[in-house]
Amino acid sequence: MISLRRQNGIALFIAMLILPLLLVLGVLVMSNSFLGLKIIDTRVMQGKSNIILNGAAHDILHQTDSATAFAGALSSDTFSSALFTDVGSTVTLQGELNCKRRIKTSSTKFKCKYLQLNLNHSYGREMAGGAKWALNSMGLGVEQPIIVE
Repeated sequence: MISLRRQNGIALFIAMLILPLLLVLGVLVMSNSFLGLKIIDTRVMQGKSNIILNGAAHDILHQTDSATAFAGALSSDTFSSALFTDVGSTVTLQGELNCKRRIKTSSTKFKCKYLQLNLNHSYGREMAGGAKWALNSMGLGVEQPIIVE
């Protein structure tokens, strides 16, 4: 039998070696979990931003005067959604092009006006200046057949 008087503190020595290692391991696990939560939070905010962009595109296309507004659009114009006011837009015109239809027309008097509507939505946490951390964009192409003379 081993006497308690002959112990020289080996258990204390082993505990002092293992506890710092466990502390470092615990900190690493907590850091990894925190990073995972940040990634999930960002993905949720991006998904919400995608839904907002799709809703704004749907709202712009289904406004009562959208066909007339698209026909007379210039590159300096902007379109806005009444439901999603935080979505910005820019317009790119490609002029009169051949229509991208599969069926050839019997006449050459038809061309298409192609309008690219770029929708932008800022999401994420606010920075010091009030801007958001990330920008989500979506392009919406509108092709309108026109008769040329």
